[in-house]
Amino acid sequence: MAHTYDLLLQAGTPGEAAPVAALVTALTARGAVLSPEGRGLWKLSDGEVTIEPLVEEGQVKGLDVRVPLLDKTGLIEDVVKSLSDVARSVQGRLTDPQRGDAATLTTLSLLLEEYLRMARYAGEYGAVSGALGLSTWASPPEEDSSTLRWVLVLAVFVIAGWAGWRTINAIRDANRAEEPPALMNGPPKIPGK
Repeated sequence: MAHTYDLLLQAGTPGEAAPVAALVTALTARGAVLSPEGRGLWKLSDGEVTIEPLVEEGQVKGLDVRVPLLDKTGLIEDVVKSLSDVARSVQGRLTDPQRGDAATLTTLSLLLEEYLRMARYAGEYGAVSGALGLSTWASPPEEDSSTLRWVLVLAVFVIAGWAGWRTINAIRDANRAEEPPALMNGPPKIPGK
């Protein structure tokens, strides 16, 4: 399972070789430390990403920017904003392979939803430490000490007590109905005699 969210910087026209030299220059100007073929690291304020050339059929088709999955979106937002500028400056395009669509500032909210979904999954099932905050295993929710909770607890006890009392009375009444009538001493009295 991948522990990164990948974005691709590519040529403006699909299928063309990427303008690697222009991409490396633009990324280096923004603080990335890259080799001439486009391999390296880019440190941003919220973290760092790795950059690798994407080679298909012997041609570099783009630069793969790998953003680690975290429980916050600051890093991915910075990366998308910066890469959008880079793509625009070299007349390239930025794509999101996870969604199979372009990554732009107008599609940023959709990209963030997918990023958080992947990060939650990685935190829960892949034990990715940076994404554990999104996991259901991360930490138990804080105790709720609201008044409503205590009223509900009290109501449950009152209802349980009432139900118990009703059950005991019903059993006692049923036992009384089954008792045979008491025997009389002597003959029955006839009224009027």
